[in-house]
Amino acid sequence: MTTGNQIEAWAHYLTSEEGRSPATVREYLKDVRLLRAWLDAPERPQPQRGRPWEDITAGDLRAFLAQLNPAPRRSHRLVSSWRSFWRFLQGVQKLPGVQPGPAELKRPKLPRRLPGTLSLQDVAKILNVVYRDRSPSRGLRNWCVVAFLYGTGLRISEMLSLTFDRIEYQDGQPVTIRVIGKGDKERRLPLSPTAQTALLRWLRERRMHGNPVSPWVWSVLSGKRYGEPMQARTIGKMLDVAAVRAGLDPAKVSPHKLRHTFATALVESGRSLDEVRDLLGHESIATTQIYAHTSQQRTAAAAASLPDVVGLVGQ
Repeated sequence: MTTGNQIEAWAHYLTSEEGRSPATVREYLKDVRLLRAWLDAPERPQPQRGRPWEDITAGDLRAFLAQLNPAPRRSHRLVSSWRSFWRFLQGVQKLPGVQPGPAELKRPKLPRRLPGTLSLQDVAKILNVVYRDRSPSRGLRNWCVVAFLYGTGLRISEMLSLTFDRIEYQDGQPVTIRVIGKGDKERRLPLSPTAQTALLRWLRERRMHGNPVSPWVWSVLSGKRYGEPMQARTIGKMLDVAAVRAGLDPAKVSPHKLRHTFATALVESGRSLDEVRDLLGHESIATTQIYAHTSQQRTAAAAASLPDVVGLVGQ
């Protein structure tokens, strides 16, 4: 099997057996193909060029990193991608003689970064500007999308893969959805009032447009793609435009920023990290822990609530 075919087989394995998201697979493929292009570059001396994967050593990988000189976060992901590919070569394809390669590399320790969030006032601004679209139908659609993303904290891929059979109703009202998250794991997500309102308005809009025979809740209601799922890049572009119209930085407005805002708002409201973890679908509480650092108002209030003893001196 050629090196290119091995990469394609790995991509299929990541999707079909490990359940990786399309975005993750794309990034992993990019990292391994970048390495392969460097290994096969015409300017490399002939004995070194075009070598099979099993001959690639940790020294080769270090030489590539030294030439590329990536930022720590980029270097961390490159090594992670390579480790995944090497595990596939050794454990799945049983390729003999594979060098340890990436396993010998140390990934740089990354600084903890606080998630970028929007204020609730900013979310309200975005909802306002998207609703006041020249096309009332498009304005309502975009309003429902933004409100549902904020009201559920879903990843954009989770929202767009939602099907009708995963909505649970009570007295005719949607109250819970079953979400397929990372690793193909399912979780039940109770709908907040904001999410319920957005979903009800969107379902009403679908019925007014002929309710296309489609399993996807968030499907296109007109044009050539009628009935197909909405696209993440279309929603991303919509948010970019909305951010500019709302006087916000487009770089700070995205579906994932709405997810962070959802989580931060819950923590600020006093919900526990365990509760937030379950709603977000995090595998580990350590992933959710970062939101504990965003609750500055609550920690300031907690510090201010300490009984003052200074005034008691001399009394």
